[in-house]
Amino acid sequence: MSEDAEKPSKLDAPMRGALLGVIGTAVVLTVGAFAIGGPRFGVGVAIGGALAPVNLWVFAQVGEAFLSRRGNTAPWAVIATLKLALLLGGVWLILRSGIASGLSLIVGYGALPIGITVGTLFGPKPPEDLPQGDPKRRSFGDAPREDVLKARPADEGDPSNEP
Repeated sequence: MSEDAEKPSKLDAPMRGALLGVIGTAVVLTVGAFAIGGPRFGVGVAIGGALAPVNLWVFAQVGEAFLSRRGNTAPWAVIATLKLALLLGGVWLILRSGIASGLSLIVGYGALPIGITVGTLFGPKPPEDLPQGDPKRRSFGDAPREDVLKARPADEGDPSNEP
């Protein structure tokens, strides 16, 4: 087997299902917008629908970096800030230029909550046979089970870590 085949995907199955749900919902909303609202409304929905899965994918990458606590998470904080600035700035530019209306962008971006819901309800579930603490068992909405403020290694000589 190659090294890539053994390396697990950054996105687990439930997150991939949610991402596919968002993409599918965006496509359905865009086709409906072109059919019902015309070309200008359809373009706006398509733009909003394209922003939704990109936003979810970046959010998943940032969340994975923070939850895995591998390496320095500071670059991911910068990426999260840039993501928000680009999203807000891009939407402002689109609205300012008149390419699309705000309503059409909102309809397209509505693919995000609808697609996450559809992907979570009908998509793949995390495997049940994995041990409770295994990170592969973690689902999209699972919170860490330990207190993150006390998640440092226990020192034998530190009396505050004794039961």
